[in-house]
Amino acid sequence: MASDQRGSTRAPFDGWVEVHAAGERRLATGRDLSASGIGLVVSPDGLPARSNVTCEFALPGISLPMEVEGWVAWSIGALVGVCFAAIDPGIGELLENHVAGRL
Repeated sequence: MASDQRGSTRAPFDGWVEVHAAGERRLATGRDLSASGIGLVVSPDGLPARSNVTCEFALPGISLPMEVEGWVAWSIGALVGVCFAAIDPGIGELLENHVAGRL
């Protein structure tokens, strides 16, 4: 586990993420995950910074996907960092448990 610039603990996350942005659906690959955001590879050209997005993904071992709204905090080529907006408390708890290695 590592900490990002905001001091949030993050864990590797290698999974598919469906990203909804500007009326389009795109498939991305997860890189890392924290309770406050997710790092993605969105090919071929990433997403514009400050875009509002919805990310849908499933945590390993949990078959039901979760949907989290957020915004693109940074974008460099295909690499994108999404900061989650207000998160449902149940989803927040799942994310925290995943990052802490309790799932």
